[in-house]
Amino acid sequence: MNPIMWMGIAGIIGTAVSPWIAERLRSRNARKDQLMKLRLAIYAELLRATARLAAQAHSGAPNPAAEMEEIGTEELDGLLSQAKVVAGPDVLRQLEELSQHTESFNRGTDLAAMAGSIAATRGKVQDAIRSEMMR
Repeated sequence: MNPIMWMGIAGIIGTAVSPWIAERLRSRNARKDQLMKLRLAIYAELLRATARLAAQAHSGAPNPAAEMEEIGTEELDGLLSQAKVVAGPDVLRQLEELSQHTESFNRGTDLAAMAGSIAATRGKVQDAIRSEMMR
């Protein structure tokens, strides 16, 4: 075969394959965009929930353990389940630490120290989310 025939065959193949390649790239970008939107929505809810959690911990810390109610973790647990699907590893690590501090707080050990740990870890969650979203 001469070079002109090869160029013709390559042109036909390129014409046939290029729509498939373009569609594949478009769908990959659409999936990334969809994941980013989902991640942003979950992160926004996490930041709201962790802010409430930290506020509850600080307001409950001065009370004696016998009078104190547990700080709410149901909402956080639900958001953690969602975050495990889409969150980055650093965000997940900080959320797990926050969950551990919350459990310790609810067991009623040193409430003031645990309230401070919850607030500090909430700040780490926020920093991890900010860092991940800036990449």
